[in-house]
Order: sequence, then C-alpha cells, then structure tokens
Amino acid sequence: MAIIQSGLDSTVATVDATTKALYTKSQGITEVAFNQDNFTMDSFERLRVSDQRIAFEYSFNAQTPTLATTLWEVGTVGAGTAEALTTNLYGVNLTQPVTTSVGRWIQSINHIRYAPGISTLFRFTFNMNTTGAFQRMRVGMFTDQGTFPSTAGDGFYFENAEGSLAFVRRYMTQGAGSEERVLQANWNIDKCNGTGASGFTLNMAMAQHLVVEYQFLGVGTIRFGFETGTEYGVIWAHEMVSVNTIAESWSRTGSLPVRAETYNTGVAAISNFTLINCVVIQEGDVSDLRGWRYFGGNSSATGKTGGTAIGLYPLLSLRAASTNDLTKRARIIPTSITIAVVVVGTVGVTPIQVQLLMLPTPNTGATFGVTPGGSVTTIDQAATATTAVTGTAIWSGIVPNAVGTYTFDLTTMNDNVNLIGYPAAGTVAITGSSVLTLGAGPMVAAFTVAATLAAAITWKEIV
Repeated sequence: MAIIQSGLDSTVATVDATTKALYTKSQGITEVAFNQDNFTMDSFERLRVSDQRIAFEYSFNAQTPTLATTLWEVGTVGAGTAEALTTNLYGVNLTQPVTTSVGRWIQSINHIRYAPGISTLFRFTFNMNTTGAFQRMRVGMFTDQGTFPSTAGDGFYFENAEGSLAFVRRYMTQGAGSEERVLQANWNIDKCNGTGASGFTLNMAMAQHLVVEYQFLGVGTIRFGFETGTEYGVIWAHEMVSVNTIAESWSRTGSLPVRAETYNTGVAAISNFTLINCVVIQEGDVSDLRGWRYFGGNSSATGKTGGTAIGLYPLLSLRAASTNDLTKRARIIPTSITIAVVVVGTVGVTPIQVQLLMLPTPNTGATFGVTPGGSVTTIDQAATATTAVTGTAIWSGIVPNAVGTYTFDLTTMNDNVNLIGYPAAGTVAITGSSVLTLGAGPMVAAFTVAATLAAAITWKEIV
C-alpha cells in the first residue's frame, strides 16, 4: 500500500496547522478526501454536485407574512408589536415597542418534509440591528408548542439575546421542552470573533446570512455557519453531533417549519428585527422517492345544498386527524376534485363556482368523523351547507348548472409545495387544526332553489 499525503513540510499541498490537507491513497482504488469543515461537502459527506431542489422560499420585500396567509402563520404576545415592509422595500421589520413581555413570531405553515438520506440546507438573511438589554431575537427551523415563549418544541435556531449569540437545539424527546444552548465562546469550529482560521468576525449591527445544514435520521448532525462574503465563502461555526454522543434522537422529527421571532424579556428600547430572505433546499431530487400514500373521500350519499345566495357553501372538508401533534403536521396534498350536480338550481343558466379554501370560516356544524383506514386525514361531511364560508382560495373551478359529473386534475399544483404542501397543522402550538374546505355555490346570480351537489376529493399524504 502506498500513501501520498501532504503535510506541513510537503510540496503536494500548502496547508497550515488548522487545515486538513487533501490526500490520495492508492490501494487498487483511488480515494480523494477533503476537509469536511468547508462547504465542498453536504451533511452526508457528498460533494455538492446534486441538482438542488427548493422546498420553501420567501422574499420579504413584497408582502408581509400576515398577508401571505397560504404561507405563514403569525402570532403576537402582549400589545404593540408591529410588522411592516421596510421603507425601501427590501424586507419586513418586526418592531418591538418600549414594553416588557411583548413579542411576535412568524412560522411557515409548511413543515418542510425531511427526506431521509438527503441533506437539507437552510439559509436566512436578516438584520438583528443592535440587540440591547431585554431584547431577544431568534431565527431557524423550529416550533414553539407551549405558550409562547416557551422551550417546548423541536428544531434549531440562531439566537441573539441582549448581544449574547448562541446556536440552540430544541427537543421534546424526553416528553417536555428542553434546549441545548451553545454560546459563541464555545462554538467548536470557528467562533466568528476573529480568532478562528477564517479570521471572520460577526458584526450583528449589520445584515447577516445564516447557513444551517442538517441530517435527521434521528441522530444526524447539525452544522451552523455564515456566508462571509470573503474568500472562505460559507464558514461553519459550530457542529452538533448526535450519533454516539446522546442516547436519543436530537429532536422528535426532522420535518420542521421556518420560524423567526422577537421578544422583550423586560422594558427594552424600541427594536427592529429585519427579515430579508429565506430558502430551504433539499440537496437532491426527492419527488419520485417520497413515501406518498393515496386516499379519497366524499361528501356522503346525501346531496349537499349549494345555497341560494352568491357565495361558497361547504361540501366537505379535510384536516389532519386529532391524534398527536406530529400527525397533525402531516402534509396533505389534494390531487383531484370531482363535483356532481345532482339537482340543478332553478336558474338554469347560472354557473356554479367551486373553490378549495384554506382557513375557512365559519364551517358551521363541521364534524370530522370519517377517517379512511391507514390515513392521518379525517373528513367532515356534516357542515351546514346553507351557511356560506369564506377563506383563502388556493384553487377555483366552474361547473355548469346542469346534471352531470365534473372532475378536475390538481396534480399540476403539487409542484408548488409552498402553497399546496399543506400540513393541516393549525396554530403554532399545534393545539388546533387548520382545514381545507371544498365549497360551491351560485356564481353570478341567486338561485330561487339551490342546486344539490355531491363532491369527492382524492389526495396524497406523507408523515
């Protein structure tokens, strides 16, 4: 066996005391290895040559998260927190007043489904400005399942608490909320204070570009770092290793939402947490490899009355079964809709509008009592169809006011996982459930007698 390896006195490569050198080993098969603490390899130790797939992204320069109801959940605690586009439209400011115990969070509705064996890369650009006394800001992929702010949940984040920087792992694998917090002085790759190999120093008064990649598989590795804008590019600052170091999974799930939050722990000066852009990338095409399961449901044998006034009236609804909070994060993606006009309305030329709604209200009388065998989705067939519903329409169709059956293919919508990758999860604490409702009703004029309708939805889901 012959080995050629560079060292401090070698001419094969130039290295220093803090850098692992490239080496080649000849033993029938040539092997080339690189320093795994740089950005040439993903979290599964593969060269970054994959066709990356964007699983979630958002630019905060056009619409605030509060208005982007198909993408974000938003919550506040206390009074006075504000959310607004920056004056020159490059981001969104989460602003805190001079008040104690006030806060604001945003969280993506989509819990980005982790694909085993494929590295997940998270990037978020922001400006935490100057964080002073009693001010705390966080950004990452994590949940808060307690009464905000709490330690209950899963995931990871970067924290600036009164100027003290930390990387944090949050987990509920022991049955209660716990956190592993690593302060900047203890970062194990580069402390980003000028003392590391890169010489890079974080200036938290300036805009930053957080980069995190992670394996899950229960005991994978999380690497935290920053895009530096220097010759080093992305530098890794800290690595959390779970395999052979902890006795359990590093969190209960690798399917996590994007989240940012700001909170005043005491009476603090006015602060702005500026969100600029975020993206979650899966480093490989997972579309044909997912463990999708397929199901269908209908509005029952009894026809539903489509209402006499212009509007939408519920035919059937879907939500995640009320078992546990991880089940409620299941991704439910409708693939087709069928509408049957059983009895026409009395105005024969009036078309019937059909819409699939997120966040429907009020859904009077909804009872989720039907669950297909093996599914994590439950169906409502009982909502009062004479009461109109409103919500965010994510699909619309039109059928004639004529006896017949009409089917719509929704598979082309599945590419937009930000919109249709819907977790039916509900509030950030996962104590409730959001709903997808299929509604129908007169489009341009009122019926004297409503049409009688039946409906069916097929969907796929993954947990």
